[in-house]
Amino acid sequence: MQNVKNTFWQVAAIVIIAALPALAVNALRPDGIALVSDWSPAARLEAATDGSNMMIPMEQAVSFHESREAVFIDTRSPEAFSEGRITGAINIPENDIFDRLAGLMDAVPDKNRILVVYCKKAPCPLSQELVRLLKDMGYENARFLENGWAGWQDRGYPAAEGEKGLNFYF
Repeated sequence: MQNVKNTFWQVAAIVIIAALPALAVNALRPDGIALVSDWSPAARLEAATDGSNMMIPMEQAVSFHESREAVFIDTRSPEAFSEGRITGAINIPENDIFDRLAGLMDAVPDKNRILVVYCKKAPCPLSQELVRLLKDMGYENARFLENGWAGWQDRGYPAAEGEKGLNFYF
């Protein structure tokens, strides 16, 4: 029994002796690993997009789609939207953007919500401009989708088609 006790204390001492320098080196390194981190969707989005970039990587967008943490906004025409779209996306076509912004604000009152805007393919000035407009309206987590609908479709991610839910009228 005494041997087990001694062994336990020796192991504990070795772990502590090893952990202290490791923690010290980690704290001193500029690229050290965070011991406590913010794992909220907004913080993950900030990390994924490097804070200054308005584009969200495809993999991050898929993750937010699967966890339903983001609202997807399709800026293509109603006809293109009907032919195929990201499952659950809202259609706000170019010619209706300003008419639908008030409704969008009512439908998505949480300004911290992640909004992913996309069009047919990147680069897409329309989706970039809508992201800027949404940011000006207070939606700081608005981003445009890397490679747009074409990239989403090419990878076989969840898609819907048809007239049902053709437009999201506010």
